[in-house]
This record gives sequence, structure tokens and C-alpha cells, in this order.
Amino acid sequence: MVVKDAVVVATDTRVTAGFFVAHRRGKKVFPLAKHAAITIAGRVADAQTLIDLLKANINYYQIMRDRPMPLQAVARLTSSIMFNSRFFPYYAQLIIAGIDDEGPHLFNLDPFGSVTEEKLIATGSGSPVAYGVLEPNYREDMSFESGIELAFQAVSAAIRRDAGTGDSIDVAYVLKDKGYGELSLDEKAPLYRKYFTYLPVT
Repeated sequence: MVVKDAVVVATDTRVTAGFFVAHRRGKKVFPLAKHAAITIAGRVADAQTLIDLLKANINYYQIMRDRPMPLQAVARLTSSIMFNSRFFPYYAQLIIAGIDDEGPHLFNLDPFGSVTEEKLIATGSGSPVAYGVLEPNYREDMSFESGIELAFQAVSAAIRRDAGTGDSIDVAYVLKDKGYGELSLDEKAPLYRKYFTYLPVT
């Protein structure tokens, strides 16, 4: 979600293959650069390949132009890569989030490269439940701290009600001044106690 001078993203860590839980500590949010983050849903290997391609191109842009790649350019590049592979698609739904000279941005991309810019996005099997928490409570001018809690609350609701979502929650953000960061377990502990009454085993 886009909040005041920041973007906030949160994911669960359960990796599934149908009804089989393949991993309980899968990483679904990654930094693309200091000013950009990405979340993944879908086939993990496809998403990881896309992340490697994007990181390489973002770094090349930074070296050649001596400035960060604009978020819209990152989204368009991702869209082009995915569209060009549409006959043998990358099975991944991505959220690209970050802040550039134009402010905070949030882009949603599907496996065929369709891209839309939004203020609030949820993806994956738990997204219908997450939207039920997000849409009534989200405000574009909400504080960074309120955005962190709302994102955590939305994923926790999905974990309780969707079998494909589970185990623990990662929360990341991009701040205008500090760039990309993630909450530590200690920083998330009060939210776990509030919404789960337990801490995950690390």
C-alpha cells in the first residue's frame, strides 16, 4: 500500500504446491534496489528468475545514468519481459513498490505483462480475505506506522482463513529518506501478540 511518504508491503511465508506445503519459511518479498521492492505470488522459480533479470537491469541503469531507475520504468521493463514470454509465461503475479522523484508507487503485474498502478494491492490465494481487511481501513494519507499495522493485520487474517497462506509474516517498506528495510522479529513481536497471541519459531 501507498502511505504518507512511504510504501508498505507484507507477505506470508508458506510455499505450497497444490495442497502440499513445500516450505514454511519461503521468502516472498525482496529488495530490487535501495528505492524499490518486489513481492511474489505464484511459481517461485519463475519469480526468482524475473527478480534476477530486474536487479541486473536496474544496476546497469544506475551505472550508465548515475541515478536510480524510475519505478514506472521498472514496471514497464517487467511488463515487457513477461509479455514477450506470454506463449511460455512466467507463472508469477508481482507487486513492484518503491519511491522515486515522483513519489511513492505501487504496480501490479500479471503473468502476461498487464500492468496497473494502484494505491492498494493484494495478490495470491489469500488476497480476497486480505482485501476484506484492507479496503474498509485504508487511507492514502495514513501514517507509516498505521500502514505497517494494517498490512500485518491483513496478512494475519488471510493466514487464519486461507489454507494456502500461513506460518509467519514478513513486513518490508521503502521510506523516502531511508530506502528499503524490513521489520525484525522483535519489531513484529507486538503485532504477533495482538493478532496471533504467539511468536513464530525462527
